[in-house]
Amino acid sequence: MNYKKIFRKAELIVEERQESYGDAREMHQSIADRWNGVLKDKLTQGVSLSAYDVARMMAELKAARMDDNGFHEDSLIDQINYLVIAYRLAGEDARVFTWDD
Repeated sequence: MNYKKIFRKAELIVEERQESYGDAREMHQSIADRWNGVLKDKLTQGVSLSAYDVARMMAELKAARMDDNGFHEDSLIDQINYLVIAYRLAGEDARVFTWDD
């Protein structure tokens, strides 16, 4: 499979997830809020996880699955998509670019 086909496959999944679950920032921030509640006694006071952190950690979860279970296309494509989401969120938060660029 060439790169364009891989990226297109990943893109179709991201679009499908957005239709099902809504904007990635809102979902990842909701997860961050929940994780912050769970980790409140483990995080340094005044420190909290962000939507970006969640996307990065979800990519790491997919990598860990592949480390333990070997190559699995769905996990790899999901990891690509979580990293794309992290890139978008980091860029927006730093005001480096707009998503429409």
